Amino acid sequence: MSLGINDELDAEELFHCALEASNLKYHERAIELLKRSISLEDHPAKRLFLAAEYAEIKLYDRAIEGMQTAISMAPELWIAHFQLGQLYLVTQEISEAKKVWEHLVNSTSSPRYFQEFARGLLAIADGNTEDGVEQLRGGILENNENPALNKDIEKIIEATVNQNSPQEEPQVKDSENNAVNKMLLSKYGQN
Repeated sequence: MSLGINDELDAEELFHCALEASNLKYHERAIELLKRSISLEDHPAKRLFLAAEYAEIKLYDRAIEGMQTAISMAPELWIAHFQLGQLYLVTQEISEAKKVWEHLVNSTSSPRYFQEFARGLLAIADGNTEDGVEQLRGGILENNENPALNKDIEKIIEATVNQNSPQEEPQVKDSENNAVNKMLLSKYGQN
C-alpha cells in the first residue's frame, strides 16, 4: 500500500481507501483517510467506521464519542447503538451498556434481531447466562441481514458458555473481550 494519497481524491474515494486500509490492518492510515473524507463530506457511516478504528487500537473514549456522534447524526443506525453497548462493556461501564441495550429492546423501530441480542446481553449482564444465551441464539435466527454479526454473536455465546466452565475461567475473559473487540470492527454490510 502506497503511503501517499492523492490530494485530489474526493470524499467517497477517500472513504473506500480507508476501508481498504482497515481491511489490511493499517489503522493509522485508515484513521487518517476517514478524517480526510469526513472533512470533505460528513456521514454517519464514516463516523461509525472511524469509531471502530479507534476501538481497534484501544482508544475507547474516542470510539465511544464517535459512536455517539454517529447515533446523533442517524438515530436509527442500530449497529452503532449495538456497538456502543459493546464499547461500554469493554470499558466496564456496565450501567451505560445496559442503558444502550434497554434502548434497543424498547425501540419499536429497531430490527427484531437487535432487540433479541440486546435482551440476551442484558440477561447475561444480570447473571442469567442460560436465558441470555437463548436470547442471543434467537437473535441469530431472526438475523437474515448480517451474517457477519451472527458469527460474532456466536463467538460471544462461546465465550459466555466457556466462562461458566471453571477449568477455563482465566482465559475466557480475554476470549470474550477479543470477541467483542473483533465485533466492533466487523463491517456487517454497508448498512
